Order: sequence, then C-alpha cells, then structure tokens
Amino acid sequence: MLFYPTAMTAVVTHPRFSAFDRLRGLIMIIMAIDHASFFIARVHFYEAWSTSPTEPVTLTRFITHLCAPGFFLLMGASMVWLGKARQTAGWDHARIRWFFIKRGLVLLLVQQFIENIAWLTGQLTAAPDTGSHLPQPGGGSDPFVVLLVISALAASMIFWSFLIELPSIVIAAVSGVAMAATWYFMPPASEAARLFPYWRLVLFTPSHHNFLQVVYSWVPWIAPSGLGIILGRIVYKKPAKTAAIALAGGVVLVASHFILGHSAYGAFYKYPPTPAFLTITLGIDLLLLAALTVDRIPFAGRLEVFGRSPLFFYLLHLYVFAALSPLFRHGASYPVMYAVWFGAVVAMYPLVAAYGRFKASKPVESMWRLF
Repeated sequence: MLFYPTAMTAVVTHPRFSAFDRLRGLIMIIMAIDHASFFIARVHFYEAWSTSPTEPVTLTRFITHLCAPGFFLLMGASMVWLGKARQTAGWDHARIRWFFIKRGLVLLLVQQFIENIAWLTGQLTAAPDTGSHLPQPGGGSDPFVVLLVISALAASMIFWSFLIELPSIVIAAVSGVAMAATWYFMPPASEAARLFPYWRLVLFTPSHHNFLQVVYSWVPWIAPSGLGIILGRIVYKKPAKTAAIALAGGVVLVASHFILGHSAYGAFYKYPPTPAFLTITLGIDLLLLAALTVDRIPFAGRLEVFGRSPLFFYLLHLYVFAALSPLFRHGASYPVMYAVWFGAVVAMYPLVAAYGRFKASKPVESMWRLF
C-alpha cells in the first residue's frame, strides 16, 4: 500500500494535534534547560563514543536527552500528516516530495547561517577556564562548518521524502539498517584523536576534522524519524487510540532499554545515539505523549503555543541566551541557571504566540510556516 492511499476514510482529530503539539512544546522547553547550561552555567556534557560509557549522567542532562529523539519522532509523524493534508488539497506525490526537500534545504541553510552564530557567541563570551570548551574527538584546524541537530533533521526529512511511500515494514527495516550501520562504524574510544574521512563524519561518526565538525551525524537519526513515520500512520488510522498506542510503545521501548543494558548494545551514547540511548529516551517520550492526551492538563495551551512554532522558539531562545551569556563568563550555579531559564521562557512566550498567529496567516507553501 502506498503512503498516500487514494482511499483513506480515517480523519485526524483535534486531540491528536493537541497531544503531539503539547509534547513538542514540552520538549522544546526542556531543551532550553540544556542550552541554558551551555550559555549560563557554562557546563555542557558530551556523551560521545570517545568518552567512557560508565560516566554518570546528571538529572539535568538526562531529562534534556529526551529532546533530540523526540524532535525526530515528531518530525516523522508530522511528515505523514502534512503529506496527507497536502494530498487532500490536490498535490501529487512529486509536489509533496519537493516540498519536503525544499524545507530540508532551507533548514541546512538556517543552521549554518543563523543558528551557528548564536553558538559561536556563547563560546566567545566564555572564560577560558569554563566547561564550555570540553574536549571532543578529532582535531586539526578550527572548524567553520558545524553540523548540529537541525542539519540532521533536514537530512532525515530529505531522505524519507524519497521513501515515505513504502510500507511500514520497509520503513522499520531501513531504520534498523541505519542503526546497524551506525554500530558497525562505531570506533573505539582509543581512536578519539583520529581524523576520520569527511563522509564518515557526516554519515556515521560525530567528530572534528579540520574545517568540519559534526555533532549529529545523519544516518543514526534516520531511525527515530522512521519510527515517527510508523507512529504517524498508526495514529492517523486510529486517532482515538493515540493514548493506548503511545503507552504500549513507551512500555516496550523502556523495557527494551533495560534488556539492552545487559548486552553488547548497552552503551549510553548520544553522539551517535546508541540503541540503549534511543530506547529509553523515545520510550519516555511516548509515555509523556500518552499522558498529554488528557484534555485538562495545567498549562496545556501554553505548551501547544511553543509546540506549533518550534523552529522560531529554537532560534529565539539561542539568541536570548547568547545575549545574556556575557553576564556569565565564568558560569553560574544551577539554581541561578534554572532561574534564568524560567524567566527567559516566560518572557519569550508572547513572542512565540505572536509568531504563531503570524505564520498561520501565511499560505501553506510559505517558508514562514517552516518556523
């Protein structure tokens, strides 16, 4: 069966939109904690293949680990729903595919020419003795092309735009192959100083090689976005069972994490994401999704506001923290960092809400809607 079947009677109901928008908004706000840690507390951990998998993960860092996998999961589901909505409006498959490709290309440009400036500001305003300059694998000359999470989201969107019409079992198989290939190319920590070929950095092994630094290699993140495509299809057909579907999936993934912990795949790395990392983070994300399907949740409407303009909030909060970073050259305590984070999120809410209204007034093909 093709991804965009001509005979589809199921409808996407408002509760489905609310739950997923709430989850997206929640993880956006949680993500801001991690970035406040970088800009304000001047502490940022790096759970990469080049570090020991037994190093402890703080609670602050762990809760923010839910964000990146959640972004990819939600992006995959959104591709399904957006594609179906555009087909209903009369778009053919080629036009839908080009729409995704165009969005992906714009995201790549946004990351290099808008996002990276904020991160560079944070680095330049930090005192030399702070934790912002943690050692990373690779080496060589200073990088000027840095691939972060938005670039991996863009690559996943472009990749799946060509395969999204395939059956779910094929989507699952491709996702599994992506994880297997990532594990195959996972180097030992003893090779932390090695300068890998550029293609390997971009595709599999986060590292630094002269002008290029890759934090989010592209292939491993195909897996959570592929899972999102499958989730999006299931929810589209059975929207009334969103909570049950998310709860069941979350329980299975969390249980799988503890099973993997006693195997050769139990290493807890984010760069690149290992099976143990993805199962626990995606599992908790799905459990949160199930909880967020409840109609009456405190601040649910505000979560939806953040969830409907994720890229705008993402870029805005980076520049807000970057602007504040000169005040914290030597870092700050966690209580101070959390206070700054909370105040910044509250202050940004009206701007995010205003942008949401602005982009809703634009045509469906407008690039303003991408933000």
